[in-house]
Amino acid sequence: MTHPLHGFTAPEPILVLADAGAPPPPFGEVVEVASLNGSPVKRGQKSVLLVTADRASLRRLASALPRLGQVRVVACWLHAATSPLVVAPRPEWPALTSAMAREADQGVLTVLRFAAPVPAHQVLAEMARQAVPAPLAAGSVGHGGLVASYAGRPAAAGLDPRAVLLGDAADAGDSERDVPPDVVVVRDDRTLAEGSVGVPSSRTIPAHHVIGRAPTVVTEPGVEPVDELVVNPRGWRKDWEQPVADAAGLGLGDTLREADLPRLRALQGVAVRLGETPSRLVAALAMSGVPLLAEGDDPRLADTLRKALAERPDLDDPLAREEHSVTTRRAALRAHSTLAWRESLAAQAGVRFVAQPKVSVLLATVRPHQLDFALRQIARQRDADLELVVSTHGFAADPAHVRAALGDRPFTLLDHPADAFFGDVLDAAASAATGDVLLKVDDDDWYSPHVVGDLLLARRYSGAEVVGMPSEFVYLQELGVTAQRNHPTEVFNRFVAGGTIMIDRQVLRSVGGFRRVRRFVDAQLLDAVQAAGGSIYRAHGLGYVLRRTGSGHTWQSDPESFRRPEILARQWPGFHASRELEVDERDLP
Repeated sequence: MTHPLHGFTAPEPILVLADAGAPPPPFGEVVEVASLNGSPVKRGQKSVLLVTADRASLRRLASALPRLGQVRVVACWLHAATSPLVVAPRPEWPALTSAMAREADQGVLTVLRFAAPVPAHQVLAEMARQAVPAPLAAGSVGHGGLVASYAGRPAAAGLDPRAVLLGDAADAGDSERDVPPDVVVVRDDRTLAEGSVGVPSSRTIPAHHVIGRAPTVVTEPGVEPVDELVVNPRGWRKDWEQPVADAAGLGLGDTLREADLPRLRALQGVAVRLGETPSRLVAALAMSGVPLLAEGDDPRLADTLRKALAERPDLDDPLAREEHSVTTRRAALRAHSTLAWRESLAAQAGVRFVAQPKVSVLLATVRPHQLDFALRQIARQRDADLELVVSTHGFAADPAHVRAALGDRPFTLLDHPADAFFGDVLDAAASAATGDVLLKVDDDDWYSPHVVGDLLLARRYSGAEVVGMPSEFVYLQELGVTAQRNHPTEVFNRFVAGGTIMIDRQVLRSVGGFRRVRRFVDAQLLDAVQAAGGSIYRAHGLGYVLRRTGSGHTWQSDPESFRRPEILARQWPGFHASRELEVDERDLP
């Protein structure tokens, strides 16, 4: 039988780095990555090939690769991946003589050939970095400030090029290290040398002169994290082709692989037995958005996820099915992602950590009678560090009134004359904002308490420059009905609802801010981002309801256009919203 790499050639000697259980190629010196344990690799090879399953395992392996020397050919075979890994060269690399990314007979193969030698471990780390979408402003994929190392065990999921594999936890205190770890994660007490932190002894890991303390040893890090930049709700399907399947019969491991996701998305749901189904697999299934029917309990999972899994949704109802998916995916992303795991380690070490950026909510309004309603939508937001910038148009807001509505949330008030351009009103709000990320909201639409938090999650796992929600639910006040439209969600798309646009401050500035226009300011911004090469991601639409009345909008349309047969999924008399909205009775129409 022909080997999947039968067409691959490279200058010898070839060093083959393989993950545990990976199929070996028929050439080169094969070294299992786990056996290196941070030790250097013999030099002298002219080519390096990394063999691992998919993007998630590539990112994990690349986190702690030792220096591999300089070579002219660097290749990566992802033997269980579903799409080729295309890599753009970095400016500091020598010139490429060829770059190839293709499907192999099994998985996919990427080969980079250089005109001059290049550090192989740096190229592999860049392959891992580009294995997931990367935004123009890289603030969504950082590491929050934590430097982690691992003793006697592999690196955790996710890409962390600063991670170091140690033979012993005590090595973390080596005074020769320029970048000492904040945390040393060990498998259990047996990996600790006598006298290390956490083991009764007269000796401890010495304080390191760079950080002024001894690195913290963590022996019980909890359930291993899931790489949310690979396993996430992208590609979620509102429909299904097959009924609920039992997880035990799906041939899954202790977590999900890239190739598992397409077939799982076709299922109505997956049944899991908590305490029997591996904890990390349950977290990964939830994180991917697959609707779960759970029995039993698993104390290793986060309380929020256990609570969400205790529900018994009606998966025959598409809306109830998606509501359950949104609840469980949110809980899993907040508790079992690599970001959450690193935040927990940082807390144990007492290290400053930045999990999510500060958000500035921009509210431009020309309607004094809508201000109280709009303020309530912002005041109830959860799981986000935010401020509000109110930019009034033709009237001035009372600071005491705004303070009473927002509680201790910070805010800024701006007022503009009635004849000011709408784009100028918004741009002034953006200039006054202090957050890293800006969220534009409208004054008459309904928002779930999770809108800001959910958009931040989507910003991270999508890597998009703009994230938002669709106007999937529309309350047509003139007709007295609520329409649900069949907008696809959890996809990259050219359009999101203007009242949900979340954008990085630097990206907004790079496209010139909000354009000086009286109408269509949202469309102008989305067009500018795409023209600059940015991407737009549409998250779920259950946390937002667009209100359409007969007047008062910067754009007008026939209310019947919102429920054309080809786009209408469902409609209800009166006001109707997903349970996600948690509507305040004061805000009912």
